[in-house]
Amino acid sequence: MNKKITKNTLAFFMVLIATIATVDLNAETNGAAIAIKWTETELAAIDRLGLHNLTQSPELIVNKVAGDERAAELGHHLFFDQRLSRNGQVSCASCHHPDKYFTDGLETAKGLNTLRRNAPTIVGINHSNWLFLDGRADSLWSQAMQPFEDKLEHGTTRTHIAHVIYNDNNLRKRYEELFGNMPDLSDKQRFPEHAAPTKNRAAMQAWRIMDKKDQKTVTNIFVNLAKAIAAYEMKLNPASSRFDLYALRIMQDDINESDILNKEEKAGLKLFLNKGSCVICHSGPMFSDFGFHNIATPQLDVKKYDWGRYKGVNKLLRSHFNCNSEYNDGPDKNCDELKYIVKKREHTIGLFRTPSLRNVTKTAPYMHAGQYKTLEEVIDHYEDTPKTLVGSSDLIPFPINLNDDEKKQLLAFLKSLDSPIQTDKKFLKAPE
Repeated sequence: MNKKITKNTLAFFMVLIATIATVDLNAETNGAAIAIKWTETELAAIDRLGLHNLTQSPELIVNKVAGDERAAELGHHLFFDQRLSRNGQVSCASCHHPDKYFTDGLETAKGLNTLRRNAPTIVGINHSNWLFLDGRADSLWSQAMQPFEDKLEHGTTRTHIAHVIYNDNNLRKRYEELFGNMPDLSDKQRFPEHAAPTKNRAAMQAWRIMDKKDQKTVTNIFVNLAKAIAAYEMKLNPASSRFDLYALRIMQDDINESDILNKEEKAGLKLFLNKGSCVICHSGPMFSDFGFHNIATPQLDVKKYDWGRYKGVNKLLRSHFNCNSEYNDGPDKNCDELKYIVKKREHTIGLFRTPSLRNVTKTAPYMHAGQYKTLEEVIDHYEDTPKTLVGSSDLIPFPINLNDDEKKQLLAFLKSLDSPIQTDKKFLKAPE
C-alpha cells in the first residue's frame, strides 16, 4: 500500500472516523432473522439517501433548452441517429442502450473502435456537476459533444453533423423551432463535408481554411444540437425504489414499513451505513457523491495506466466548452468549481468518479474498465484491496472484514435500489 498521505486520503479518514462513531454497537447484523433497530443518526442518514431529496439538476442553469419538451424530442432523434458517425453505424445508443439501463454490457465501450473505459449509465447523471469517468466535462451538454469528434467513438466532424440536420427536413424543422432559422450550408466550399478542430489531419486542414465566421456558425449549430441531446438525457431519471418507500415510511414512523424491506435487506442497509463504510462515497439521493476517488482498482494494461482525473482536469481546463465558455447559458456564470478545482498530480492521479448505485444490478460489468463482472467481486475488492500502481489509494489500510452472511446482506440491500426509469415510454426506444 502506498503510504503517502494526500489531502483526499486524509479527508477520507476523517469521514470514516465520523461514520464509525455512529455505529450502534448493540445492534446485531449477522442473521437475517434479527430485528433491526435504528439510531437517530442512522435514521437521518437513511433520509438523506431518499430520492425525495433529489434537487434541481445543474443542467437547467447552464442549458437554456434543458427543460424544453421540443428540445428533448429533437435530442431523442439525435441520440439514436447513426448518421452522426463517420461510418453511419454508431449512435449514442450504441454505448447507452435502453434495454441495458443505458449502458452496453461490455467491459469497455465500443464505437468505431474499442475504448479504454466502461460505458456508465446516463440515467440520473444530469444531477452530477462532473461528466465522464474522469470529469473532463462540467455540463451534460458539453459532454454530449465530445464523442462525436472522438476517433474511437463516432469519429465524425461538426460540419458533417450540421449537414445531416440541414439536409433532413424533419430534423431541420425541429431545430429551427428551437434555435431560429438554420444558416444556409449548401455551399460545400464554405462548409466542407468534414471539417473540425480535431486530431484528424484532413478535417483539421479543412477547418483551418474556413472563414472564422463560418467556423463560428458551424460550432453554434454543434453546441445547440448537444444541448438538445442533453435535454433528452434530462428525461432519464430513476423512479422510486423499494428503499425509497422504506425511507419515507420509517421517517413517518409507519408500522407498515416492515413489509417493504426484508430483514436481510435492512441488515445490509445497516452495514452500508456503518461497518461497510459505503455511504462515505455513495452518499446522497443518487447514492454517489459524484466526486473522484482512487480505490486501487486493478489496471487491465499496466503499460498504459489510466491516470483518470489527472488528465480529465487538464482536458476540462483547456476545453472551449467548459463553465467559462461563451456557450454557458447561466445568467451569472458562477464557475467557482473550476476556479478552485484540485489539479495537482499527486491529488488527482488514478481517481475516477463515484458511480451511482441506483439500479446497480443492471449495469455490470463494474469499475472504470469493467474489471469485475459481478457485485460479489466488487464487494470482495473492498475486502482485500490490491495495492494501487500509481497515486495514493483512498481506501483504508485494513480490510472491512465482512463475513459471508454480511456480504449477502449487503448485496440484498443493493438489490432493493432497483427501480424503473421515470420517463415517457417513447423515450426508452428509438423514435419511430
